[in-house]
Amino acid sequence: MRDRKSRRAAGRLRRSFVRDKGVESNASITEDNWEALLDEHGHSRRRRMLVSEVIAELPPAQDDDDANAAIVMAVMSARCRVFGGGEERDCIVPPHIAMRRKSALAVGDRVRVVEDRVESVLPRRSVLARPDPQHKHLQRLIAANIDVVLNVVSVKAPPLRPRLIDRVLIAIQRGGAQAVIGVNKVDLLDDRSELNALDRYRDLGVTVIPCSTKTGEGLDELRASVEGKIAALVGHSGVGKSSILNALDERLQLATKSLHRRGTGRHTTTRSTLYDFGGGTYLIDTPGIREFGLWDLDRDSLRDYFPEFSEPSEYCRFTDCTHVHEPDCEVKRRVESGALDRARYETYVRLYEDLEEKR
Repeated sequence: MRDRKSRRAAGRLRRSFVRDKGVESNASITEDNWEALLDEHGHSRRRRMLVSEVIAELPPAQDDDDANAAIVMAVMSARCRVFGGGEERDCIVPPHIAMRRKSALAVGDRVRVVEDRVESVLPRRSVLARPDPQHKHLQRLIAANIDVVLNVVSVKAPPLRPRLIDRVLIAIQRGGAQAVIGVNKVDLLDDRSELNALDRYRDLGVTVIPCSTKTGEGLDELRASVEGKIAALVGHSGVGKSSILNALDERLQLATKSLHRRGTGRHTTTRSTLYDFGGGTYLIDTPGIREFGLWDLDRDSLRDYFPEFSEPSEYCRFTDCTHVHEPDCEVKRRVESGALDRARYETYVRLYEDLEEKR
């Protein structure tokens, strides 16, 4: 058994070195040294660079000294509202920009404006995107140039949806922003232990802030998490995104609505809108979501967005283990033992099964 495994591993290692590391096909990889070489060079599956890592390596857009630079506050049909030079104004969006789906304007975009007309979109440093609901092969931008995405959730009304949180976290990581989870309406909880369901995200290093717009709990911490930044609030309909914005700045007076009797949210915000809170703080209110598709994601890259799988995957039998159907999978073993969160793993499996394998 050991010999067969060694021979298979040596063969895989030779092929991977030839393909990935430029090693000559007649390189001296034997059953005796393959384990040492594997420790030295790592697994054969090359991890794709995340969008956030690519963006982090890009130089910042040099637009601060451009007198014609402005930030997009809202986007309408063939028009947008921008803030620049200390004032707000409406601008025309020319067809060559409006009709280009992948580079269409998004709230938070930095644009060059000449005579109330958008001349160009300046380079983005981050994005939050999802597939277009009507055209799954096209991207719909939610916001651009954001530093923080505040994923607003609630535990009771509406109920917590961990799988939606998992999807949003993947989109945030791919787009290059920082994730913060704001747990609104904690005043409705009968037992604070109900918040323990969010521990899985704290374990991943995500900041989780319990809050209430009724009692004021957590609002100072929320304010500190977005101060001096561009932040987008996203979440299920009815979790209270607009209420949080009103609580952070009572001058806004954004419209809010109660839940439907069946406990689901009403869509109060109909399009993304940016608000200037002063001191370099800009908050973007976005329409409520009930589902969140992931744009241009494939099975091979899916594993990279579940960082808790990284260490145990080193002990899987297969270096390219998908953690779904292979035997001797350490990730599945730790899920069964309780060392890895089962709900997160189930989200991964569902996403894996939903994704069409790219050929």
